[in-house]
Amino acid sequence: MTLMLRPGLYFRQFENIILFFDLPRDRYFMLSGSQAQSFERFAAGKASARDFEQLQSEGLISSASRPASPLGQQIRPATRSLVDGPLPQGTVGATVASLTAQIRARLDLRRHDLAHLIGRLHSDFPGAASADPEICAGHTAALLRAARYLPAADQCLARGIAMKRLLFAHGCASILVFGVTMPFAAHCWVQVGDTVLTDPLDIVLHYQPIFAI
Repeated sequence: MTLMLRPGLYFRQFENIILFFDLPRDRYFMLSGSQAQSFERFAAGKASARDFEQLQSEGLISSASRPASPLGQQIRPATRSLVDGPLPQGTVGATVASLTAQIRARLDLRRHDLAHLIGRLHSDFPGAASADPEICAGHTAALLRAARYLPAADQCLARGIAMKRLLFAHGCASILVFGVTMPFAAHCWVQVGDTVLTDPLDIVLHYQPIFAI
């Protein structure tokens, strides 16, 4: 039996700390000390029988058939953000659409668990085309204009889900990225290629991606 990282579990290493995102349980947690060392050896393919026993007892590994991976989807490092550059003025129609999508996303996050919503994002958005720069700029401008009417503090996930849905409705592919940093903080944003659509670049660069969809 081959033991793998438990499905739905993603990780990022910060020096001597392993930070985990547990999607099915919608939580973050960390390992340090000997536990982190055991997991490092496991991720490097050098785990001992004792390491396997410890990690199994903690529910970190299982017999699922997928390799350990720090990301759900590979992404390019962010190098620019539309928020930082000149943008067209968000149209009334696009702003209303952004407000509506964000309110819907907030309601969905209250009604459904995160794993369910992420699964829907994955299954509902197959085969989206490459993103059109004008469409991306228009929706970013609308998102910024919508912030005048709908408070955005601590709403990065709802904003990200809303943006991903709006872009897909126009046939544009995008990635919703979850990022973490230490001392612990978490954030998420939408990215197309190496371009961020929902945050200034300096905010995003403060975080390391741990999961993306």
